[in-house]
Amino acid sequence: MADRLEEMTAAGRARRESAQGEKAEGLMAAVRAIDPRLAEWSDSFVFGQVWADSRLSFEEQMLVALTALGSTGQVMQLRSYLHGALQAGMDPDKIQDALVMLVVYSGFPNALTVLAEWRSVRDSHERRAAAAKEVEGHD
Repeated sequence: MADRLEEMTAAGRARRESAQGEKAEGLMAAVRAIDPRLAEWSDSFVFGQVWADSRLSFEEQMLVALTALGSTGQVMQLRSYLHGALQAGMDPDKIQDALVMLVVYSGFPNALTVLAEWRSVRDSHERRAAAAKEVEGHD
């Protein structure tokens, strides 16, 4: 039983790190500082069981997470997941379309806030990609 929990937790950790991108460890450190049990539950339950026991693809799960975080105004977590989605190679146009739908389901003001956050994340991602290409060109 302990081995299965350890396996679920390890698989959940990897899934969470994909979902949250480069900032995953910093986010988890912040969660641990609040209460170490929350970090454990995140990896073992949220990502180790709920995300693992789904017929949805990773991209579909990410779209659900992005729209849920956006519709509930969880901008701080949304930002991390947006970065993770781009770092995982998700199509920015699909993310945009999913977030635009928040206009209907969570209201225009909330959708504007979410889309402004999305634009900031997307712009940051594009700047980093351009800088990386520039560095590669100088090798």
